[in-house]
Amino acid sequence: MDNFLEKQQEYFFNFLTDSIDNFLLEQTEETFYAIALDCNIYEEGEINFCLNTIDLWQETTEYYTTKGYTTSQLEEMKYNARDWDENQRFASLHLFDDWVEDPDDIETVLEWLCQQFVLFLETETFERIPKTEEFKLLVYDRNEDAFGSQERFEKISMSAFFQID
Repeated sequence: MDNFLEKQQEYFFNFLTDSIDNFLLEQTEETFYAIALDCNIYEEGEINFCLNTIDLWQETTEYYTTKGYTTSQLEEMKYNARDWDENQRFASLHLFDDWVEDPDDIETVLEWLCQQFVLFLETETFERIPKTEEFKLLVYDRNEDAFGSQERFEKISMSAFFQID
């Protein structure tokens, strides 16, 4: 798996930066508070690229507050791309041609994606993202919450960009 991911690195990284650059061309007045790689690695290495804005999060908060959601429920939703507006998913990619069934392989891919985000911090594309001071980068699989991302990143970086609590 490691050898395969090493060969995919240039393709993935170019896809990541090109997708963000293209998305930002259409978002001239938005400020973002988080980017997430919302993954379903089991299903052919599916990776959904999502960015959320302060304004859309405020709308989400107002809507769910009227539905009786608590502050802690809203805080959990804030960093979970599945709870964001569908339009905030701006690109998707499948790394594999087949299903990934081994849990160790799934974790290897998620850790590799975290490493890619650490490298991404050094790019001009990252610098171009209009972001809040508390901007976060997240990588998690569909069966886990956003806090799984923080735990995974803690193994490789303690940057505030990866800490959500």
